[in-house]
Amino acid sequence: MRIVELTKVQFDNYSTTNEFKNFYQTSQYGTLMSRHGFKDIYIALVNDNNKILAASLILIQNLFANFKCAYAPRGFLIDYNNFDLVTAYTNLIKKYLSNNGISYLKMDPYIVHINRNVKSIPINNKKNGIEIINHLKSIGYVHTGFNLYFENLKPRWNAVLKTEENQKNIFTSFSKKTRNKIRSANKKGIKIYKGSKNDINLFFDLIDKKHTRKINYYLDYYEIFAKYDMFDIYFAKIDPSIYLKNSKLLYENELSSNYELSESMQKNIGNISTLNKKMESDKLLDIYKKDVVLATKLNQTYHDGIVIAANAIIKYDNEVFFLIDGIDCKYKKFNANYLLKWKIIEKYSKEGYTKFHFNGITGDFNPESKYYGLYDFKTGFNANVKEYIGEFNIITNKPYYKTYKNLKIIEKLFGRNLKKH
Repeated sequence: MRIVELTKVQFDNYSTTNEFKNFYQTSQYGTLMSRHGFKDIYIALVNDNNKILAASLILIQNLFANFKCAYAPRGFLIDYNNFDLVTAYTNLIKKYLSNNGISYLKMDPYIVHINRNVKSIPINNKKNGIEIINHLKSIGYVHTGFNLYFENLKPRWNAVLKTEENQKNIFTSFSKKTRNKIRSANKKGIKIYKGSKNDINLFFDLIDKKHTRKINYYLDYYEIFAKYDMFDIYFAKIDPSIYLKNSKLLYENELSSNYELSESMQKNIGNISTLNKKMESDKLLDIYKKDVVLATKLNQTYHDGIVIAANAIIKYDNEVFFLIDGIDCKYKKFNANYLLKWKIIEKYSKEGYTKFHFNGITGDFNPESKYYGLYDFKTGFNANVKEYIGEFNIITNKPYYKTYKNLKIIEKLFGRNLKKH
């Protein structure tokens, strides 16, 4: 067996057949990252008959002072249960990277450690991948641990909706809270539409506070992935005329109900049930009245509508990945992100996509956690929680790595960015 470099076409042809395929292990992702500080190479392990046994996109980054590290996003495309194969690939790739002056390799295999239901309760209480973790550690990998938050390069915790067995009942499988918010967004005149490359500026305006990336990163994402029909952006827009029409209708209907309750209270003085209904109706009237006022204002100021939320998605194989979203916080109560997610799920499930990745959450399920809202929002779409086995580092060149660590200590002591010198 030996290590060879593949062309992008060769790599993609292999990756699409692998059990651990994902959009991070594609030439498209490699091309994207090559424009943003990394060198992309495509490495394969072949036998004497040149049959590919394993492969990986490897991203190489200069750390500082010509010291380099490597990263295999979402791990190698390899049968991790074949320990002999993993050992052979590791030994050869270490030698290959060492010869190219690379200090260490990081990877985060696409292997689930624990599957949990929407309430975060482990399914079958089975911990997957323990033997794989132990084997990787035995051949030199350092496991960075079972972290709960966003310490890793890619989220260790994810929320995933599977729709293949639930095509006709997707919406009803959502939590009551999620369904109500979707209905609320509809009533408030939210419309969903698909954007184009010309809308990237608008998209970036809505998401720029959530990420350190610059706009060129998303322009490149669109250019590279959309060419292969793998990237789409969607927007949520308020239609003020519909919002005004629906608000007036809700207000008028509730006004009528409120009047009837007032009459009933006069006939049944002291009836607690009627009193409670009247108080609830009073609250709704106040809400609907405020909606009418706001809808009138928006209809006068933004007659053509106002875009308040956006979402970018990646399509790969039979899966949709919610890459990043953003919302104008001034219009948070419109629940546009709920409707946006639902319309994307509805559209692509009809086209044959059966998995929807809501991307990162945390493993802290405490309602008091500052991240609980993120967990509650994503699992509200009947998305199960997947906990991956995490990140692993392995030294590929000990002299380079030792020097690199020493330089990092010096950098910390003197507070200097050595990369600039």
